Amino acid sequence: MIFRSHFISMLVFSGIVSTIIAFIRYDDNAMIKKEGIKLFLYMSVGIIAGSWIINFL
Repeated sequence: MIFRSHFISMLVFSGIVSTIIAFIRYDDNAMIKKEGIKLFLYMSVGIIAGSWIINFL
């Protein structure tokens, strides 16, 4: 699967990784969902901040 935007590719990657990490860490479905969303948001903010910093270097 190839996306035209590197940003979309990174968001899909962070969604997959955050889901896998949440499944590895927790057994309860509610905690998996909560942790997955939290990790996805952290990674998304990191992607935006990193892109913004690299843009100005």
